[in-house]
Amino acid sequence: MENPTRDVVTRSPKRMVGILNCRWFQSTAIHHESRLEKHFVLRTMLSPLVRGIRHQPFTLSLGGSRSYTPDFLLTFVDGQTAVVEVKRAERIPALRERFDEITKRLAADSRTFFVAHQGQIEGQRRAERAALLRRYAMLQLKEGLINAIAEFVASKPAGVAIGAVMKHCSATQEVVFHAIARRHIVTGRQLLLSKDDLVFTPTQEIGNVVAQFGTWFGCSPWGPHAGTDPRARVQQDSVRGPTDAFGDHIHARQFSLDASGWATDTCSG
Repeated sequence: MENPTRDVVTRSPKRMVGILNCRWFQSTAIHHESRLEKHFVLRTMLSPLVRGIRHQPFTLSLGGSRSYTPDFLLTFVDGQTAVVEVKRAERIPALRERFDEITKRLAADSRTFFVAHQGQIEGQRRAERAALLRRYAMLQLKEGLINAIAEFVASKPAGVAIGAVMKHCSATQEVVFHAIARRHIVTGRQLLLSKDDLVFTPTQEIGNVVAQFGTWFGCSPWGPHAGTDPRARVQQDSVRGPTDAFGDHIHARQFSLDASGWATDTCSG
């Protein structure tokens, strides 16, 4: 049984709590109660598959006096929904049985359950680049130029380099980043932003939106198949060394902004 959402903590001496107002994404504010939750929201807003994000949307009764309040409820472009728990990787193993129970309860309502850890959310400084893009999303730019960028990228099914977009459309980096942040065009899941990195046109023609969202973070839905599915097993076994669920080395490649503001690859080995 689902009950209304509980009150969200608005201040805490130990955690980063706050509110994200991103009206280009949705009209209602999105709360977060930790830095990791904030980074999850920033990454999720860049996925072209997600239509809405609700923080602590309901409380699920688990029997007796036990209950569960999800971190987030996502609504996808096709109307499907998924529940996401954001958790530090080292805490996941001790919660396996609880997550198994939550998965079964949510499955009764045809809802998928994901558990996303810091490697999948913040690995390779993806969350840092997502935060950078949010800054550009708040710019007010001429609609005609943004439309021209979207049309040019749409004419390149295999993707086109950011630098080529700038040259063809006579656009600055700020304008291209704004178009990415508002999801007129999209990057790959790594959110790479150099002039040589590719951008694509968003597509809604996806057979399994929920599974594709999992790919965006490099995780599989939580479920009993973890014993046989290698990617799901990594998901439920937490982080095995400094890698995310796709084997990306979290600390092997570092990205930073150079003097001109470009995201540059500063590989550390």
